Amino acid sequence: MKQLTKRVYLDWYLFLPYFVLCVVGILLVYSASSYQLMLNELSIGSKGWKQLSSFIISMICLFCVYRVKLSIFRSKGFLFLLMILTIFLLIFTLSKGVTAGGAVRWIDLGFMIFQPSELVSLTLLLYLSRVTSNRPADWPFSFHYYKKAIVLCLLLIVLVSLQPNLAAGAMIFILVLFMLLASGLSPYFTILPIVGFIGVREGLSRLLLSGSVDWLPDKFAYLVTRFKVMENPFIDPTGIGHQSASAYYAIYNGGLFGRGLGNGIQKKGFLPASDTDYIFATAIEELGLLGGLLLLFLVFFMIIRLYQLSIRSKNLYNSQLFLGCGTILLLQVAVNVGSLLGYIPLTGVTFPFLSYGGSSLLILSITLGLALNARATELREEGLKRKGGKRDEKRAK
Repeated sequence: MKQLTKRVYLDWYLFLPYFVLCVVGILLVYSASSYQLMLNELSIGSKGWKQLSSFIISMICLFCVYRVKLSIFRSKGFLFLLMILTIFLLIFTLSKGVTAGGAVRWIDLGFMIFQPSELVSLTLLLYLSRVTSNRPADWPFSFHYYKKAIVLCLLLIVLVSLQPNLAAGAMIFILVLFMLLASGLSPYFTILPIVGFIGVREGLSRLLLSGSVDWLPDKFAYLVTRFKVMENPFIDPTGIGHQSASAYYAIYNGGLFGRGLGNGIQKKGFLPASDTDYIFATAIEELGLLGGLLLLFLVFFMIIRLYQLSIRSKNLYNSQLFLGCGTILLLQVAVNVGSLLGYIPLTGVTFPFLSYGGSSLLILSITLGLALNARATELREEGLKRKGGKRDEKRAK
């Protein structure tokens, strides 16, 4: 009876967009990867099948997280083990991780390539939700109270940035800032980080583009290229600007209604990473501007729903959980689309639920499962209170 009750409280406003995005993602991954796989004499549907299997595993994990008592994820013991595991994986990645494109961000688990930086957002979401919700209501925001939490957050940000993955480090920093702000941090304290973030961005851009950068460590040399392309996406369409230029061509080719699923041109050897980082460009080329806007609408519908639940929730822990889940989705889609359009330097951030990659889909599905769990728990508790109130009324009569 309890299982049936929990299933009844599933928030379809969150689950249905997630399901639709994942299904569309499988089709787009198949379409974007099939041509290159055919040229390499591999099965044209291999990546599509892998994405389908990742989706099935991710959805199973989502419902497993949904079924487990929310108090387990909030327990001190669980969070301690999760934090230790996350730090260990990040250190292991730096020492023995898989290198690709000059970065060491992945671990080969045999059955999948896992990116530990994806786990950091989930770990900090659970950790900060517990820390901020355990603070006494009458206790004003104190840096002394959050000293341990801030040190751990900075440690994780540094470990991620050293991979190097500055984009993920910046996203984690913003997530932490959002959650601390929601917990009672005065808005005046956010002025310094925001001004500092904008200042660093502008200053770094001017510094990297001004002249010699021999002082820059080799592992961060890619930043020069990224900022040059951001300033002018067509600076070298056949060289360093190849990715950005090809993405713009894909968007232009799509028009309003698209060329049709499977009929994209840029994926045929022109647009690199067309099934991962640039899958949204592939989506616009094949589904058109209207199709791309519909996909964005689904993602932002989920984000708005999560923020709405955060505002309405009477439980501080659940409120922080909803806020963190929504912020993770918002940051990921904003950075992916922003880098695609040239507003920020190119990054390796995937489009949520669409891009090819098991670790990203798995972590985002678990994150959504936590939000669904919190929502179902609230609805069930409200239902029990209403039933209890009706019994008391009957007894009084």
